[in-house]
Amino acid sequence: MRAQIIRRITMILLTAILLFGLVIHASALDDTYRFDEFGMSIKFPKNDYVITLNTPRGDEVFDKVKLDFDETMTAFKAANIYLRAYDPEMVYQISMTINKSDDTAAINNYADLTSAERKSLIDAVQSDGSVSSAVEVKRNGNIFIDSARETTVDGETIYINQCNTVINGMQIDLTLQKTAEQITGEETKALSNAANSLSFDHVRRNTGPVFDWWRLLLWVLILAALAIAISVIYRHHNAAKKRKLEERRSLRRKAAEAPEESEPAHAEEKEPMTFEESLGYKDDEEFAERAHADEMAGYDIKVRETDPNKGIAYFEDEGSSIDDGTDYFDTYFKEPTEQRPWYRRLGSAIATYVKMAANRIRRFFKNLFKKKR
Repeated sequence: MRAQIIRRITMILLTAILLFGLVIHASALDDTYRFDEFGMSIKFPKNDYVITLNTPRGDEVFDKVKLDFDETMTAFKAANIYLRAYDPEMVYQISMTINKSDDTAAINNYADLTSAERKSLIDAVQSDGSVSSAVEVKRNGNIFIDSARETTVDGETIYINQCNTVINGMQIDLTLQKTAEQITGEETKALSNAANSLSFDHVRRNTGPVFDWWRLLLWVLILAALAIAISVIYRHHNAAKKRKLEERRSLRRKAAEAPEESEPAHAEEKEPMTFEESLGYKDDEEFAERAHADEMAGYDIKVRETDPNKGIAYFEDEGSSIDDGTDYFDTYFKEPTEQRPWYRRLGSAIATYVKMAANRIRRFFKNLFKKKR
């Protein structure tokens, strides 16, 4: 039993070593071509004849493919060809072109597009009558559009397979071209291998705007400080109101204990007053504003009855009377019957003060225009 386990482990190790050797051997059969200006590289088999824009004059590859150096470099620069590879039998060639434009910069990366947007690109490629097929292919996280077409030049049929992509705002086309004969499966695989070997130092993706967490933290701290300041002011204001209320209640209790003076029989009857006038306000608008402010702060303003002849108002809270609303504004409201959450009270206070300020500004300009008239 133990010997059988050892044999299985040995077979697994030998298989892993063999596979690793095959990978190393395969990678050793490829040459890597680097393009530093684009931060990318591509691989082609060692036995291919490869020409790049950096291939020096006098390199033996020009003799093997029977091309003139100057003519080749001129053609490369005119068509933005950065590399061309020929198979050892000179049956086909693979060219790599790189182009940049505002459109490719806007796309940035095919992988950033939605499936609907990529489908529209494929439809645009297929709209060309010479294209026989166009499909989306994913390679190493990058999206390619692989297409096949044929065309005729000087009576000769040229078969073309192309792998097209946009990465980091660059349009990269790997184009396999063959004359007279159709492209075989092995040749299609050679093109696909070249596309699979494309490697980038960094792939920039449009994942949306970068979120500035430090700026958010700064705003949170500012808002927190503002909320604390408003809360302190609000609590101080409430404490002052409570103190005034207690003082007024104390005065009323003392007044209630003192003997009342009888009114002269011949006292003239005063002309009836409105409720707002009995509280000392100039007009209904100012009364409504102040009443709304305290109502928002949680107080209940329920009037039981008024005695306009005496300028006195009676309220539900304690049935007490207030003889001057301007001086004792805070006294004629009773305490909130239930305590609301602090954030609701704070929000109500802020809304109230903003509204009061807006009303005062409006009245200021209203009076200003009246004076000018």
